Amino acid sequence: MAIRCPHCGSPVMIRGGRWECGWCGDFGAFSSLHPSERAKLDDTIRVTVTVTMTEPEEGSPKEFTQAELEAMVRRWDFVDNEDAIRDLLLATFPEATSYVEADDLGAEELLGAIYEKNPDLAVQMWRKVLDVAQGHLQEPERAEYLLCDLMGDVWYGSISLWFILKAMKQDENFTRQVFGSAYVGYPQEELLKVCDDSGEPELKATLTSLLEKNPHFKGFE
Repeated sequence: MAIRCPHCGSPVMIRGGRWECGWCGDFGAFSSLHPSERAKLDDTIRVTVTVTMTEPEEGSPKEFTQAELEAMVRRWDFVDNEDAIRDLLLATFPEATSYVEADDLGAEELLGAIYEKNPDLAVQMWRKVLDVAQGHLQEPERAEYLLCDLMGDVWYGSISLWFILKAMKQDENFTRQVFGSAYVGYPQEELLKVCDDSGEPELKATLTSLLEKNPHFKGFE
């Protein structure tokens, strides 16, 4: 829809808030255009705004805020982002990217790789997930994922689990999350063994007491 020069009638070019005619060289503010041409200009502006505000192209990745990611994990709703747990960890702990190339890793691989480089940071990251998803720790399948699968590379790795026990000595809630959940198995058994290896009888007694009160604990195989 061409906008015409009020002097010669040729199409004009729009530059910021002014118009210029390439034929006769005339120019001016929009207010100097004929009313019919200003109406065309208004229509052009509306079309431009509409195009600018269209949805992102199909297939382009959508970025979520940390609050949105926390809400997904809290609701256990990963329809919009199947990597919400990993993305939440990276949003909360951006320093993790200095240790690993995280873009192609899942949450489980990320925590395992970080634990090898900086165990204290990895434990802190795991605790973040448990805090956000705490309501699901009394659901057996989800508790198994949060406690066993999410840290699978750690439980079956070669690095000492002492860093997890150290965090438990400092945070009773973390201890209850792990030993009072609806899933009890290899992780808790291994942590009790580390208590023996590290000379921590008092901590082991505390953890054992939590297990004995846990209705989901049926003994270790």
